[in-house]
Amino acid sequence: MTPWNKGLTKLTNPSLLKTSITLSTKKRSNFWQWQQENKVKYSKLKHSAALAEFYGTMLGDGCMEKFPRTDKITISFNRKEQDHLEHVFKIISQLFGKKPKIRTRKNSQCDDLYFYQKNLSGRLKFPYGNKLNNDLVIPKWIKNKNLYLKHCLKGLFETDGDWFIDKKYNTNVIKFTNHSTTLLEDLYSALIDLGYHPQLRKYDTRLARRAEVRKFAEWIRFRKYSGIV
Repeated sequence: MTPWNKGLTKLTNPSLLKTSITLSTKKRSNFWQWQQENKVKYSKLKHSAALAEFYGTMLGDGCMEKFPRTDKITISFNRKEQDHLEHVFKIISQLFGKKPKIRTRKNSQCDDLYFYQKNLSGRLKFPYGNKLNNDLVIPKWIKNKNLYLKHCLKGLFETDGDWFIDKKYNTNVIKFTNHSTTLLEDLYSALIDLGYHPQLRKYDTRLARRAEVRKFAEWIRFRKYSGIV
């Protein structure tokens, strides 16, 4: 049975506010000190290659949701890509100190990794809700260090990236597809800064020079790398 006060706080419900005020005037329990010493504290996320890759994964297929007392992150995966799901599972466990849950969608070929934790958006500096309503970009702390940028790009391309042969022009193409104009433009600029010659199109940013495609795929250790030459 769902409790009557689910999702409510003292800031949104007069009854809970009254209870809070009443409790604040009472003598502290014998367990108060223990509760303060053992309260879960979520520290600032330290910049690292793993965090950069996770951020890239979020930019690709992640979603941040806000709840009254916590935040929720959900990342979606093609069911055929269980190796990628397991890889991100380990990254989440390492970064956030908890194992995410796995949800299997009944009416699609997708599986979701999800977990709840307080202030995820603030600590990760990632926006809530529909990503198309936000001007997504790669954070400066990632772009300022090639190691971090490498792992962020891996996260991006592992989610919304693809590598194929363009039969019309008989050339290799590796591309990142997304509907966020700001993210595509930012990725385009990042690739130029790395010495590549990317192409910016309406819904993707791509590399289409054979040598550059192979060099890039090997550099980020692209999981979908198939040895195409």
